[in-house]
Amino acid sequence: MTTIAQLPPVTTVGLSDLLPLSQAGLLYSVSVSQLTANVQPLISLHTGSLLGRYSIGAGAPESVAPGTGLVLSAGTLAANGADHAGFPLLAGMSLSDEIVVSASGAPGLLPVGALRGLFSAGTGIAIDGNGVITVTAASLSGPAGPQGVSGPAGPAGPAGPAGPQGVGLGGPAAGNSASAVGAADYVALWQNGALAWMPYGQFLGGQTIDQLPAAGPVADGDELLVAQGGNMLSVQSFGAIWDYVQGKLPVARQGVVELTSNTVLDAAQHNNRILVASVAVTLSANAATLGAGFSCTLINLAPGPVTMGVGITSGSGGKTLPPGAQTALLGLSYSGGSLVWWSGVVPNSPALTVGSISAPAPNTAFVIAGGVFNDAPAALDYSIDGGASWIAAPSPVITANAYSFTAAGLNPGTYALRVRDHGNVAIVGASNSFVVVAPSVTMVAPPTVVAVNRLIALSGTVSPGSNAVQVGLSTSATAAPAAWVNAVVSNGGWTAALMPTANGTYYIWARQQAAPTVYAVSAALSVVTLSLTVSVAATGTAGTALAVTGTMSPAGDAIGVQLATQNTAMPTSGWVAAASASGSFSAALTPAAAGTYYVWAQDATSGLSVVSGAVAVG
Repeated sequence: MTTIAQLPPVTTVGLSDLLPLSQAGLLYSVSVSQLTANVQPLISLHTGSLLGRYSIGAGAPESVAPGTGLVLSAGTLAANGADHAGFPLLAGMSLSDEIVVSASGAPGLLPVGALRGLFSAGTGIAIDGNGVITVTAASLSGPAGPQGVSGPAGPAGPAGPAGPQGVGLGGPAAGNSASAVGAADYVALWQNGALAWMPYGQFLGGQTIDQLPAAGPVADGDELLVAQGGNMLSVQSFGAIWDYVQGKLPVARQGVVELTSNTVLDAAQHNNRILVASVAVTLSANAATLGAGFSCTLINLAPGPVTMGVGITSGSGGKTLPPGAQTALLGLSYSGGSLVWWSGVVPNSPALTVGSISAPAPNTAFVIAGGVFNDAPAALDYSIDGGASWIAAPSPVITANAYSFTAAGLNPGTYALRVRDHGNVAIVGASNSFVVVAPSVTMVAPPTVVAVNRLIALSGTVSPGSNAVQVGLSTSATAAPAAWVNAVVSNGGWTAALMPTANGTYYIWARQQAAPTVYAVSAALSVVTLSLTVSVAATGTAGTALAVTGTMSPAGDAIGVQLATQNTAMPTSGWVAAASASGSFSAALTPAAAGTYYVWAQDATSGLSVVSGAVAVG
């Protein structure tokens, strides 16, 4: 028996093809069209798709996706307006433009010009065909003012003819805004039942600030106009201002003024100042110029007294303020007149002072001088270590009010010397602090390769800054030069120049002239003969770069190259910098047109130049 699997397969199936069918126990034939007549085919769609047909003609349904501005959610298709984003952006509207409106639930188009129908012009307002709104100030009216007091009735005059209608008070159209107001600008106001104009400058009755009445004594609650963080005005009370001032007082300090010459007291420079006399000076004053309330503190740190001169009155009759003392100077006015006063009370205890000491050179003797007050020392001692030990002053010169002697030189370091009465060691004076600096000389590193018979520029520093410096050439880094050249010294710096006259290896020395053991030595310096060569191909092509090479000595010199149409005269300008390394250089030069050219090379430092052979450029 043949099975279905053994039957030959068909290649196509048509609607008229027959199939076996068992029906009610009997075997029948059925066509494919009969079998599928009432069967609905299965349709499969992607999520978010619609079922429709976009192909031309009848046919099976097709999947349709919602476009921009439509969204399908939970079986509902809705518009979200996203398609409007693609509409062109208009810079403005014209009367011919139309807008979409909803009228009684139905969409419609409305000309922009029709919007004017929603507005009506009131009194003093006009809207023209272009939509411009104009305000006529003369047409505005305000409420009626109160009735004035009636005056006595005058005699009745003859009736005159009726006059023409007045034009009213005119003014500019109110279609703009003002950002600032000036005194000559006008402001509209209503006065006595009529519209009027008034200059802005008359709002305060034309008064300026100097015409306003004077205020009484200031109280904490009085207020000032201030601008805080911008130009907007606000008010601030004097009480708040005082709180601000109190916060600044703890950090306020008196100024300090040093007096180095005879001085006339000046209110602008000396009032509420601390005056420090560093040298013995004479002070004078004019009470009328300084004024009552002037005050200053005077401290004498000079080796001699400060003398109170013309215009300064002493309570005790004293005229001098000794070293180390201080006093106050006050400007006073009272029923007896005006004066500048100081107490005149000064310490009477014996004292020694030490004058200002400038730092001496190391281990160099220097002079110590100072003042003597209410003392008569027969001998003096001095200390260089803060009083830990004392040295007898050698051969001091002592007068009634001064002394001086020569002290031994000091090693480098910081000092504040003390001087005492050898017979009364409690009487001690102290100097200013000063620093003795160890001598030194430095040299800026010179080039390592130079040309023979060429000047070498040298520079460096020296300390102390005024010490003389010498420089020289030596063939040794340990043996000093046989000849020296004086350098130019200025403010701790020095400059000089040396010229080697023979090839070889040299060292440059710099030393302090007064202290030959203080010196500096450079690194080895190679002195060579000047040389320069240049090479280039004998032929070339217009528009194509020529490779230029060469050698130079000294190796570190800068080399310039250029093309020329002649080989007899060195060019004076137009050099192109070449790249150099280890005594060789290279460059590229491009001829613009065909012809015969020559390459020139120049040592920019020495001025030495060479020229190549002819280059034929095609």
